[in-house]
Amino acid sequence: MQNVFVVDADDKPCLPCHPARARKLLRESKATIKTMVPYTIQLNRGVDNPVGSFTVGIDDGAKEVGIAVVNEITKEVVFKGTIKLRQDVSRKMLQRSSYRRTRRSRNLRHRVARFSNRGNAGWIAPTIKQKKDSVLRVIKDLAARVHLIKAIVEQGKFDTSSLSAGRKLEGKEFQIPNYEGRNFRAKVLWRDKYQCQYCKDITKLHAHHIRYKSQGGTDTVQNGITLCEKCHIELHDGLWILNKKPKHFKYPAHLQIGKNYLVNAMLDAGLLVDTCLGFMTSFWRKSIGIEKTHSNDAIAMVCKNYLPNIVMKGYLIIPKRKKVWKDNPTKTCEEKNGFRHFDLVKSIHRTKGTVTGSIRSLKAKAITLRITWDDNFPVSYNKTKLLWRFDGLVYI
Repeated sequence: MQNVFVVDADDKPCLPCHPARARKLLRESKATIKTMVPYTIQLNRGVDNPVGSFTVGIDDGAKEVGIAVVNEITKEVVFKGTIKLRQDVSRKMLQRSSYRRTRRSRNLRHRVARFSNRGNAGWIAPTIKQKKDSVLRVIKDLAARVHLIKAIVEQGKFDTSSLSAGRKLEGKEFQIPNYEGRNFRAKVLWRDKYQCQYCKDITKLHAHHIRYKSQGGTDTVQNGITLCEKCHIELHDGLWILNKKPKHFKYPAHLQIGKNYLVNAMLDAGLLVDTCLGFMTSFWRKSIGIEKTHSNDAIAMVCKNYLPNIVMKGYLIIPKRKKVWKDNPTKTCEEKNGFRHFDLVKSIHRTKGTVTGSIRSLKAKAITLRITWDDNFPVSYNKTKLLWRFDGLVYI
């Protein structure tokens, strides 16, 4: 049975209560409904000393983030879910920059080019920042319902010397291997033991860029390979193909930047922050005997050596965009028959009976919903009823 979140008249979070108690408070007019999803009631009076302290576990990922709120005193999971992160920010930023570039060449009103705006201390790439900000939005929303005092975040650390050899190890500090030599060519030749990696010749050696600099390649040693003059010329003439891909540290660097930003933001919010590593999370999850999901990993990070009381279903959390492009030609239908995108509705279907879900699209003759077994389930307008309209975060 899912517990009901409770806040007092001053919006201070209290202990979650049983649904039967919530119904009694609503029936006796001692509380009102604050939000439908997650179901939260607000008392008509203030509470002098609200009790309850909770720990949130965060299984951070690139596409999905597992989150769970646990009462470590009662050993009960009061909330669990998976945050679905946006993956289109890089594409949209590239599209927007191309629009600005073409406007400058047309002699129209435009914003002055800013090419040196990335030197500020603390600046991180928008593609990383928006993902971590989405996690922080969910934590802030949950902190308004329960008293969060501690957060546990899964860290990821890589040994890049092992990565360069084709292996990945967790639990080691981030470090870059040292190569002898003053420049790119000297370091590549020293690493490859001064012999051509194609024909094993040791005369007239060149350092070849695996990914050309014109295509975004760098002067890192991992992007180089030693070739003799003959093989180098034949490669550029297309007589043979180099199948080797350059090793790079882009993912470990992005991962570490995002983790640090997330941890620092939670510390600034007043939470106690603890960290763990991936192999530790896996060990704890297997020890308490729960299956592999993002939200279960978050539970294992908090509980570690005991199986908590997990009786609730997990939520799929979709952070809505804060800034909406007005007059967007690709989205001409914002509202139809009183329904909007992401609204939580209940509908009667001819074969499935009563279904509840979030609106995905508003078509001419039907509404399509996100439900448990289908992400694009069609229902009728006439047999659909609005339950709740989400503001910034969509809980499904």
